[in-house]
Amino acid sequence: MNKRLILSVFLVLFISGCASAPKIDLTAFVPDREPKIRIPLVCKSKYDAPLPFVAVTNFTNNTSFDYANVVQSQIQGSGQRTAVGGAAVGVAPGAAGVVWGTKERSSFQANSQTISRQVNAKLSESIEDGVMDEIVNMGGAKVYTRKEMDKVFSEQKFQQSGMVDDATMIRLGKLKGVKYIITGSVNNVDLKWVTHESARKGLGKGGSGSFAIDLIGVAVAAGLESQEGWNIGTEVTVRILDVETGEVVLSKKMIGKHIIGKTPYPNYDALIGGIKKAASKSLATARPELSKYFPLKGYVTMIKNSPDGKEKAVRVSVGEKVGIKPGNELFVFTFEEVEDPMSGKKECDVQRLPITVRISSDQLQPEVAWAMVEAGKPEQLRMIKVGQLVERKPLK
Repeated sequence: MNKRLILSVFLVLFISGCASAPKIDLTAFVPDREPKIRIPLVCKSKYDAPLPFVAVTNFTNNTSFDYANVVQSQIQGSGQRTAVGGAAVGVAPGAAGVVWGTKERSSFQANSQTISRQVNAKLSESIEDGVMDEIVNMGGAKVYTRKEMDKVFSEQKFQQSGMVDDATMIRLGKLKGVKYIITGSVNNVDLKWVTHESARKGLGKGGSGSFAIDLIGVAVAAGLESQEGWNIGTEVTVRILDVETGEVVLSKKMIGKHIIGKTPYPNYDALIGGIKKAASKSLATARPELSKYFPLKGYVTMIKNSPDGKEKAVRVSVGEKVGIKPGNELFVFTFEEVEDPMSGKKECDVQRLPITVRISSDQLQPEVAWAMVEAGKPEQLRMIKVGQLVERKPLK
């Protein structure tokens, strides 16, 4: 029963994960004639949302990564002794190890040590590039390149050697009008052999009486099969510094994994590529937190209704150029002017509506986009008005 429940949940999650961005036939919709909202003067500053400048810099390498030692000491798994290329994986209950000939071992260690020194020399730059790519693809910020930041360091007589403290980086960031500095470290690189022999035997029997459950079992078994081989794990810490306040507003440790295959002698390209991909996967887990600091904001410029009035499409003032992508969900906000009864001071009260809009896949333009309104109740559809603010939800 528990197995069936778990597999059913897996199937639901799999199906829900395949949801696509909506398509809109705008020719079948008619313009909404409702008046636009009146934006209080005290609230107009909420619409001023220039993209912040971000500098990705000063990542340090804290690893003592030695490829040959890791191979000898961190091979894990269970299964049968099987030939893998020119070497063999010798397995005993609770332990495993690579069986090398003396000549092979000495040659492999010499080559591996050379590779590890080359990898360590480039690791920090690789992670910086990965973070930069993540921010650029995410949108919501203007990113200074390493070349631009190196120029700032050079002009101020500093070298980007991992020894520049946070206070100095913040001071240099202010010189360039930077809002956030993203820094961090590579903490560990791990290589191990993984096998799922026993797990595959348990899942390969089938015969549950349910086609869906058996199908999932086959899919899981195939997934476990793909996990076999040399697994590279990379641990990365990312920190965001607010240049204006000097505070560390985010510090997150992430671990990513990538399989480079069953080849007994991974070459330089496979190794460095695996480390980069593992780091990239770890950075993807920080996407929800990162996107909170780089929200994309715009407002509703037009509304159209379906002929039966049951659907609404909205045109928003942000598009592909700033990072909006098909399927992105946007919160919708309305405003109200509030006067303090004691001081008489007027403030802007921001109210999030119980609706979201989802960006269309076929109506996305560089400067604007069309989206479908998603609401739980029919009356909530009528809440959206021209002029209301929209903001991208944190990414998944």
